[in-house]
Amino acid sequence: MTESFISTKDRIISTAIDIISDSGLSSLTTKTISQKANLSEPLLYRFYGDINELLVDVVHYFYRFDKSVQKTIQSKSGSCVEKIRAYAEDYAIYFENYKSLSILMLQYEELLHNPATREIMVEGGRGRRKYVSGLFRDAIEAGEIRDDLNPESLADLFHGYMHAVCLKRRFTERKGSFKRDLCAFIDKLLEIISV
Repeated sequence: MTESFISTKDRIISTAIDIISDSGLSSLTTKTISQKANLSEPLLYRFYGDINELLVDVVHYFYRFDKSVQKTIQSKSGSCVEKIRAYAEDYAIYFENYKSLSILMLQYEELLHNPATREIMVEGGRGRRKYVSGLFRDAIEAGEIRDDLNPESLADLFHGYMHAVCLKRRFTERKGSFKRDLCAFIDKLLEIISV
C-alpha cells in the first residue's frame, strides 16, 4: 500500500541500499535491482544510465539528513555535552529505524575507491567529522569537558564507535539496539571526559 506513495526513483534507491546491506556492493546490478523492486530493467535505465549514477544518489541519500540534524542540535537549548548526547541519539534513532542505511558506513572503503562516489564520501565524512569536532570544541571551551583533549580525536572516537556498533550488528545473531549501544558508549565517554 505505501509502495504507491514512494516515487519510482526513491524505490530504486531504497532497493539498492537494501541489496548493498544484504549482499554487498558487488551484488548491485540492474538485474538484482529490477528483480527486487519488481521493475523492468528498461524502466530502471530511464532513471539511471549505470550503477555508478545510482550509487551517487545512494551516497547523497546517506548524507541527506546531516544538515537538518545539525540544525536541530544547534537550535536545542542546553549544555554542549547535552548537544553531543542529542546528536548521538538522533543518529542512533535514524540508523536504527533504517538499518540497511547504517550498513553503508561499512562500505566506505569501496565507495571511496569508486570515482563516481569518492568526492561525495570525502565531503560527507569531513562534514560529519567537522561538526562533531565542533561540538566537542564547544564543550571544551565551555569548561564542560577536559581541556587537555583534542576535539578531532574525540570526533574520530565517536564515529569509530558508530562504525563498531554497525559491525557488531552484522556479526551477532542478537540484533541489539543501535541507540542503546551508541548512547551507552557516548554516556560513558562523556562521564570520563567531563570536568
